[in-house]
Amino acid sequence: MSQPVMISSAIALVWLVVIALLVKRGSLGKIAALLLLILPLVAGNLYYFRWLAPQQAETARLEAARQKLATLPVWRTIKIQQPALYRQASDKLQNALQAGLAEQQAFDRLRPLAAELLNQRINTAADEDLIGYMKISLEEMKQLRQQSADRCFRFLFPQVRGGVDIAELLPPSLIESEMQTMDRLLANSRGGDRTVDLPHGRKQLQSVVKKLYGKWGSDLQTLNTPAEPGVDESKLCDMTIDLYQSVLALADKDSANVLRIIISGTGN
Repeated sequence: MSQPVMISSAIALVWLVVIALLVKRGSLGKIAALLLLILPLVAGNLYYFRWLAPQQAETARLEAARQKLATLPVWRTIKIQQPALYRQASDKLQNALQAGLAEQQAFDRLRPLAAELLNQRINTAADEDLIGYMKISLEEMKQLRQQSADRCFRFLFPQVRGGVDIAELLPPSLIESEMQTMDRLLANSRGGDRTVDLPHGRKQLQSVVKKLYGKWGSDLQTLNTPAEPGVDESKLCDMTIDLYQSVLALADKDSANVLRIIISGTGN
């Protein structure tokens, strides 16, 4: 039995004893006693079940979500490394839940905050962490492409037509793998920038692009203009998948080099 229920029961018992004594002494009629017994119970129950209990449940729900955020991969690392960003995420989570969003949807609203930090850490990430994360991202692209070109396109280019809720569309095991690889990348990327051999990396990228041109021709140029009217979304998804598959097929050092060039936009 919860403490509020025990307290309420004790108060009700005391009130019942007081009324019984007043009736016994003749100071209170039976009808009045019955009203005095029932009305406070009705009022108390209305107060508890209409206002207090829902408020307590909502407070507990918000606190549980905050506790969950602190233990999730990525966010547990951000809490240590970037306290201000973590507070921003926690506030955004609470606002989303109070606005009526389901818990998973509220957590998904935090993805852009983590993604922005991730992009800032690309140049300081270890090669193996960057490659591991991109392999998971590539698998997400492939699975969304199998579902539909629209979902794949929106995943790759959320700035054009809005993103997708991958938590609803992809297997939980894949989402968990993504979170774990992101967590490793963030945890191991607090040092200085990694050395990037730009001339060699650009040469490797040009070699990859040359091979892709043999397959896709001038359509490959549309990767730079995904918002262009009439763009073939299906082909854009396939070309993007082809590009990252080709880059990840390079030797690890070369692959990491080219990935940093692509993501940072220094490939010219």
